Amino acid sequence: MKISRRSALKGAAALGGAGLVVSESVDAAAAAGRVKAVPDFSDPLTLLRTHVKMVGTLGKGQVVSFMRLNIYADLGEGNFVPFFTMNNILVDYWEPKEDHQHEMRKYEVGFYTRYDSHEPLEEFANPITGKTLPIHHFRLGPVPRMYTPSGVIAMGYTPKLLPIEVIGDRVFLATESIESRPDMLHPGQTSYTNSFMTMSAPLADIANPAVLSAPVHLQLHNKNRWAPWMGMGDRPGGTVARGFGGKVASLDALPASVRAGAKRFVPEVFDTANWTQFQFEDSEYLKSLEKR
Repeated sequence: MKISRRSALKGAAALGGAGLVVSESVDAAAAAGRVKAVPDFSDPLTLLRTHVKMVGTLGKGQVVSFMRLNIYADLGEGNFVPFFTMNNILVDYWEPKEDHQHEMRKYEVGFYTRYDSHEPLEEFANPITGKTLPIHHFRLGPVPRMYTPSGVIAMGYTPKLLPIEVIGDRVFLATESIESRPDMLHPGQTSYTNSFMTMSAPLADIANPAVLSAPVHLQLHNKNRWAPWMGMGDRPGGTVARGFGGKVASLDALPASVRAGAKRFVPEVFDTANWTQFQFEDSEYLKSLEKR
C-alpha cells in the first residue's frame, strides 16, 4: 500500500526532515510562561511515526518487549477464575522502507507460571475440570507486518488505532482488534479475536525527533476461546488476559528468572535466525499430540 509521491513530498516538507509535525498548545504551565510542543497527531505521517516509535523503532534493528499476563477463566457468569500467569516475550525486527513504510517481523513466545508467581509450571491443575494436564507453552512466528500511512498490513488479526490522547506529560495510543474468521482447528466454527493494547510514552520522547524508539508502558487485555491444551471441551466461555510490561534493552536484560525459564521452555526465541518455519500455538499443540 503506497501514498502518492506528491502527498509524500508534501508530508516530508511538513515534517521538515525531523519526522514529526508539532503544534503549540498551552498547558497549565503557561502561567509560568512555558509552552509545551505537542505533535500534530491529525497528520497521517506523524501518526504513523508515533505508532512505530512506540511499538518498535523508526530505525533498523531489534526491539524486545516483555509482559506479564494474568490469565483467567471466564465461564460466562460469575467471577473470573484465576488460571495462571504468562511470561510473554516479543522479539521484533524493524526496517524502514520507501514511501514511509516500516516493515516488522515478529517472534513471540510465552511460558506459564503459577498465578501471580515466577514459579514455572510444567503441569496445569485445572480448577474447573479438576484434571491435571501437561503445559503447552506459547510460540508464534515469524509474523510479518507492514506499518504504512494508510494503516497496518498484517497476517492474522490487525490492530486498529484509536485516537491518540495526551494526558499530563504522557502520550497514550490504544489499539483494538475485534475480528472473526473461520476456526482453523474446528471446521464450520468461527474463531473470535478481542484484543486491546494501550501504549504510553513520555511526550518529550514522542516530540523529540532524535528519539527513534520511545520507552513505553504496555497494557494488554484480551478475550480468547479456550486453548485446546486446557482440556475445557465444549464448555462455554474462554480465557481473559490482563497484561502489563514494556520494552527492554535486549533478551539479556530480561529478569534472571524469566531468561532462565525462557531458555528452558521456549529456547527458540534466543535463536530467531534459525526460526524460519511458521509456528502457531494451537497447530503446534496438535502436532505434539500426533507424536504421543
